[in-house]
Amino acid sequence: MADAGPSRMEFSNLFGLKLLAKRDGKPTEVSVTELDGKYVGVYFSAHWCPPCRAFTPLLRKMYLMMTALGKPFEIVFVSSDQSQQQFDSYYDEMPWMAIPYTETAHRSGLGRRFSVMGIPTLVILSPEGHVVNTNARTALIRDPEGARFPWEGEEERYFCCVLQ
Repeated sequence: MADAGPSRMEFSNLFGLKLLAKRDGKPTEVSVTELDGKYVGVYFSAHWCPPCRAFTPLLRKMYLMMTALGKPFEIVFVSSDQSQQQFDSYYDEMPWMAIPYTETAHRSGLGRRFSVMGIPTLVILSPEGHVVNTNARTALIRDPEGARFPWEGEEERYFCCVLQ
């Protein structure tokens, strides 16, 4: 269930000071403050994981729908890819933000912070930085239109690719 989580002021502790965002279709560094006032989906995934590759299009569809409706929502991709090339190829398919691949400490720290045992995993944080749902992947599959977003209390654990 939800915990106290970080305050908005601590998003930089989770994600670092800079994130990648798509600007004119190209990854560009932006300030982490662009997350202020938004629900944040922390998406743990990898190019090499078949269930991740199947889930990403569903997440993309919901994300584009939510943002088109003006919902205060952003996703931050946390890669478990094994190379910069894999990261670049996979992130090219995503319209949202990402932690730069070179920020290994932030990426692994987030996995520990949210007890990620397998991927794909989607964690939802409130605009205040509180954990709303640590397994929003299952909730999104059950509610692809996002009618119950942010799916507070709708947590079931099921992992496809176990991280080593």
